[in-house]
Amino acid sequence: MICPADELPAPLAAPRLANHLMHTSGGLRWHLTALRRRAREWSAFRNTLAHWLDAWRPPCARLLLIGPSAGWTLPDALFTRFDEIRVLEPDPLARLALARRIASPRLHFDTLDVFAPGGLATLRTQYADHAVLFCNLLGQVAPDGDNAAWYAGLRQALAGLHWASWHDIASSARPVDRHGVQTIAAGTPFDALIAHFWQGGTIEVTDHGSFALAHGEAFACTDWPLRDDQHHLVGWISHTPDAG
Repeated sequence: MICPADELPAPLAAPRLANHLMHTSGGLRWHLTALRRRAREWSAFRNTLAHWLDAWRPPCARLLLIGPSAGWTLPDALFTRFDEIRVLEPDPLARLALARRIASPRLHFDTLDVFAPGGLATLRTQYADHAVLFCNLLGQVAPDGDNAAWYAGLRQALAGLHWASWHDIASSARPVDRHGVQTIAAGTPFDALIAHFWQGGTIEVTDHGSFALAHGEAFACTDWPLRDDQHHLVGWISHTPDAG
């Protein structure tokens, strides 16, 4: 196991991922929440995620995890399916916890900042033979403004790779009324998705912007009771490059 001393091949020296100990979607509070809730309150969501990941079978021997934190929602089986697993994670505490929990010589930590200028181009060249998994990240990183254009650019940049993502689509303090995995039909509007899970009454919802990532195609979606006052809709999509 290459532990969080951050093994880094020379070509990846820039752009470099900065360490972040505190973040609204990570840091110490996140780890404490995960430790308290993953066994019970998160069990249904973790089972759903494990099913999605088990069904995702890219023909790659290597996996790149982007933003997995300590892997609190990832099934252990995922780490046995690949000969090598590279991780891009800015939280040093998360890197330490993940390295200790998995404790495998297959696990390595790199420091490429995918979303810095030139990051996606570096990803395409340095990880061209890897399957790429965005771990609940793409609902948090899009800049304010034209989300559709940003996600379209992301899809275009990754078009030649096998990749998948689970990501926050929306969240609310109110629990959903419809639980479990739903297949969202192609062309479904965002408002219709919200009404599908939260039925009746007035609701305040945070739009995480990642709905545009599906590009109008069908996708899977489920609820995740992150905290007692924080209920998320999480989407799952995967991409296979064209054979040609």
